[in-house]
Amino acid sequence: MKKWTVAAALAASAWVGSLSAEPIVLSDMGSFHIGGEKFVISGEPVREVRFTPTGVPAKIDPNGTYVVGQMYVQYFIPENRKGAVPLLLWHGGGLTGVTYETTPDGRPGWLNDFLRRGWAVYNSDAVERGRSGWPATSKPAWPGEPVLVTRCATSPAVQGGEG
Repeated sequence: MKKWTVAAALAASAWVGSLSAEPIVLSDMGSFHIGGEKFVISGEPVREVRFTPTGVPAKIDPNGTYVVGQMYVQYFIPENRKGAVPLLLWHGGGLTGVTYETTPDGRPGWLNDFLRRGWAVYNSDAVERGRSGWPATSKPAWPGEPVLVTRCATSPAVQGGEG
């Protein structure tokens, strides 16, 4: 069993190591959203807020038509395409498509490896993750007034004194 584990580790490191030096050459790349639905907010007041105590006021109008609940997909088509069909990288749990771009320690991820081998790759962010849309909210768009924190909570001004 130990021999198989060592052999598998060596094969995996050779596979990834041999690919990391090759440049990725693309014939196309882009992104799109798929699915979703329209959500209309109307009748809400336009609010004026200042993002800093001395800043210029900004008007925030939540009214309008929004598209919500859609999935984001980024695609990469290699110049030397070899696969007959593209690969869809679909993450799990609370992750996003960035999971396939690099490893936590900064090494190239699966997306790069498949591209170097000639596969077209579609990398998705599931609904409510990363760059995908979020579901519609019930009215009002936000309850109460916006709270903008411009000082540290431990400062004397926040505690009732001068700051």
